[in-house]
Amino acid sequence: MSASSDTILDIRNLTISLPRGADRKYAVENVNLSIKRGEILCIVGESGSGKSVMTSAIMNDVPGRLEITSGEVVFDGQNVLQMSNAELNGLRGASISMSFQEPMAAMIPSI
Repeated sequence: MSASSDTILDIRNLTISLPRGADRKYAVENVNLSIKRGEILCIVGESGSGKSVMTSAIMNDVPGRLEITSGEVVFDGQNVLQMSNAELNGLRGASISMSFQEPMAAMIPSI
């Protein structure tokens, strides 16, 4: 999969391992997708299928017991998985952000 200048997000062979003793080996296995600027992608799946884990990887913020074992997450030409904490802090909120499944639990609607 080759990214072009109009591609904003390119995920290549993303695999995220679950901790030893989990019900399966991977939360996400060999995910590939590409999103062009202005496109909208809807990810649908049953509970526990890896949707939230995959989207956490886009921001390089997977939960502590999980491990990104392979792949790339290229956002606007930069591999997010290779960025330093300072670089990630500059990216998160300014260029990329996440709306959680339960927005009322994550946001204060009175502000």
